[in-house]
Amino acid sequence: MNRKNTNSAVRTALIAGAVLASAATMAAPASATETIKLTMLSGYPQLAAWTGAAVETFIPDVDAALAKTGNYKIDWNVAIAGQVVKATGEIEGIENQLGDIGIAVTAAAPDKAPLYAISFNTPFTTLDMTLLSDTMKSLTEQFPAYAADWESLNQVALYPASAVDNMMVWTDKKTTKLSELEGVKIGAIGPNLRWVQPIGAIGINTDLVRAYNGLSTGVFNGVIFWPAAAGQFKLCEPAPYALEADIGAVSGFSLNVNRDSWESLPEEVRNAFAAAAPKWKDSTVARVKKVTDIMVNKCVKEYGTEFTKLTDAERKQWAMSLPPLGKEWASQRDAAGAPGTEILKVYMDTMRAANQPIARNWDVE
Repeated sequence: MNRKNTNSAVRTALIAGAVLASAATMAAPASATETIKLTMLSGYPQLAAWTGAAVETFIPDVDAALAKTGNYKIDWNVAIAGQVVKATGEIEGIENQLGDIGIAVTAAAPDKAPLYAISFNTPFTTLDMTLLSDTMKSLTEQFPAYAADWESLNQVALYPASAVDNMMVWTDKKTTKLSELEGVKIGAIGPNLRWVQPIGAIGINTDLVRAYNGLSTGVFNGVIFWPAAAGQFKLCEPAPYALEADIGAVSGFSLNVNRDSWESLPEEVRNAFAAAAPKWKDSTVARVKKVTDIMVNKCVKEYGTEFTKLTDAERKQWAMSLPPLGKEWASQRDAAGAPGTEILKVYMDTMRAANQPIARNWDVE
């Protein structure tokens, strides 16, 4: 065989080999997607802003982020509305790994998450849920004591959120001034009880899920909740009179992951969680804002709700009638080894810098 024919044969063999190699590569299966089973916990139903935001925003955002590489996929078990834990039982559920991720109700657990109770000890300060949520996030990043508290509960916190724009007093009889609350039985979540007792009201511990029944059966004659909640949970039916005092917003939720679950997750999944968490916060706030007008109209049209606004003087009177909640909270945290006084100052400085409607400077009195 001459050299020309030899070279031609070699080229043909090389081309054939390349085609076969390419075909083999195309036939080989791509790297398999790893499926991770995770349970999302909330004792509250999906209509609650923080739960709805977790189901309809956080989970899809995580799924979308992971789909970009295809390396991982989450098989979600969405256990909400009391399926695994009751309302306010989320912290214990996450701690004991009944769920891998969930919305911790810090508002109902000042003993377990005391540093998150700062907004409950500084009422009459802000109506801005976004400012409050982001201020709380900044505090968690600035002060390691926040993470340490969660570590003791076997959890990692992703982001805090406010789902409350303005706490109001809802009663079964019309109230137009502060003195008319004296002797009235008011249902409130734990930290809020100290807001009503100094003005002569009788505080009774409750939560959002139990509030309607408590009002309907006369366990209490009023509650402290925000407008969206009053409409969504029909509290304005047995309590159609709302007293506005611009008590303000509070931060009562934290999106948390069980620490064992967190440490077992691949870095890509953890990054997806971290990136989606601020969107959960934003969605929670947006849902409250959107729902508030709808629920106020519902309360007015269906239950004849009447709103009465306290004068600035009475608002100030109410704020000044309270114990020095901020200072007391800070001193207790100092005694427990956390920088409570410093945290309180940073918090109030942030609110002052943002020109919030502060009725009482809780850190300098």
